[in-house]
Amino acid sequence: MTVDQLIALSPLIAVALGAVAAMLLAPVMHSDRAARFAAATGMAVAALIVIFRVGTPPHPIGALYTDDGLARFGTAYAAMFGLAALVFLRVGNVAKEAPALVALVALGAASLAGAGHAATLFLGLELISLSLIALFAFPLSGAALEAGYKFLVMSGLATSAQLLGVALIYAETGALDFPGWTGQGALFALGGALLLSGLAFKFSLAPFHMWTPDAFEGAPAGAAALAGVVSKAAVAIAILRLNSEASLAQPLWSGGLAALGVASVLIGNLLALRQPLLPRMLGYSTIAHSGYIALILASGAPKAGEAVLFYLGIYAPALTAALCASAMLGQRPTLEDVRGLAKTRPLEATALVIGLLSLAGLPAAGGFIAKVYLFQSLVVTSSWVLLGVAAFGASLGFYYYARFFTAPFVGKSRIEPAPRHRLDRVLLIFCAVVILLFGFEPTLLVTAVTTALAVR
Repeated sequence: MTVDQLIALSPLIAVALGAVAAMLLAPVMHSDRAARFAAATGMAVAALIVIFRVGTPPHPIGALYTDDGLARFGTAYAAMFGLAALVFLRVGNVAKEAPALVALVALGAASLAGAGHAATLFLGLELISLSLIALFAFPLSGAALEAGYKFLVMSGLATSAQLLGVALIYAETGALDFPGWTGQGALFALGGALLLSGLAFKFSLAPFHMWTPDAFEGAPAGAAALAGVVSKAAVAIAILRLNSEASLAQPLWSGGLAALGVASVLIGNLLALRQPLLPRMLGYSTIAHSGYIALILASGAPKAGEAVLFYLGIYAPALTAALCASAMLGQRPTLEDVRGLAKTRPLEATALVIGLLSLAGLPAAGGFIAKVYLFQSLVVTSSWVLLGVAAFGASLGFYYYARFFTAPFVGKSRIEPAPRHRLDRVLLIFCAVVILLFGFEPTLLVTAVTTALAVR
């Protein structure tokens, strides 16, 4: 391996070393502070390496992994929001092994974002899935174990479908690298459909979404953030790469993405309408946001890559802020628990409101620009049916988000919020500032996204 190749792989190496160090420290230390520090250091170093390499040409590594802008964006994204999830993962009675698992999720997401081969695709997905299963179940409560078991069983089925799909594609093309996946036969089409169904499960697209609300309700909020932000972004980038590098039986592939997107937008928004539990409402809403991203990917718009990465870039701090604020209110906060929060915990209330405003796509928050990208992608390609579904879903979303982002300013809170750590304050302030910054100055994120896409 050359020095250039080693530099290209160094972010993944840093995260992996952090995960191994956290694993070794967990059983010998009385608290999880050392393990948290090791995992956090690995992810922070990985993010810094990617930032320092912005604009540098890619180094060829081989068929398994690519060192382009998409891979770098996905690696930095996974490392930064893995760090964010680690901040409030302690809320929920997790074990000392949890920091190592967070680093493994980030490692799997980074591998998946740079995957150019079926082997790396499978490795990244399974690293994410196996780590999330343990993180979901760690509180050992009935709801947490149910979330872990559901994800375990359904993940096994999705993995089987994905592997069978890859096998059928290989039988038709004789290739395992993405550029070699070119064909039009029935075997190839069936393989692509099975592969898409496996990816749709990890992306929480309907009808493969059933695990998502249970995970958001029963699992620790930090684990839900990993599933809803880090894992989802890695799968979206993998699909974006497949769209550009492989030729997966069009129009079946794009038609399947569109159908899954439509189902997710409708089911996610409709089921979130009457949810009184804040985490469960966020779980259903994240299904809808997966659907919006799938619609962009299915549209084939000229700037679909830019739209997807921008959407992911603003969706992450919004969901992270909402989940962190939710964690401070207890395991299963309801709409009634949120009432009057602005008087008792103004920071949590502010971060929650700003996050929900962004998820709703309202002006002044960065989510408004993300929705503009969504609608623009569908208008440019004359996808009028998809545009109608997206607009209908956004209007439904405004209703149930409004129930929660107006509640902190009326009534009186009936719960005693959980103790707040100084890092929680830093995270909430950071997410709120980023959301508003990208809302008023979206060119900052647009520049970062276009810079990443330019490195090929």
